Amino acid sequence: MTAREELSQEWRERLEDFAQSEMTVQAWCDFNRVSLHQYYYWRRRLKASETNHATNGSWMSVSVVDTPPIPTTPNRVTLRIAGAEIEVTPDFDPRLLRAVVQALAVEPC
Repeated sequence: MTAREELSQEWRERLEDFAQSEMTVQAWCDFNRVSLHQYYYWRRRLKASETNHATNGSWMSVSVVDTPPIPTTPNRVTLRIAGAEIEVTPDFDPRLLRAVVQALAVEPC
């Protein structure tokens, strides 16, 4: 792993630590002796990196499994993505579904 990759990984872990800390950004930065500038720089940089990776035209592998038809209830759709099964009903929240699908599209670290 290169020094740049190690630093990126270190900041991924730091941002995860912040997310679980329930602290304000300022309090977390003070506690960890990190400047606000560094925090926001790395948050923006890693988010851009993840966005570019998810939208760079890369393909996800898909397995087609021959299974018996699943009985469906009217007005429901079942999605199978990356090993997860999601049932969508007429009252679904499109923003939540979009966030879940994007999360599933990101390769684990």
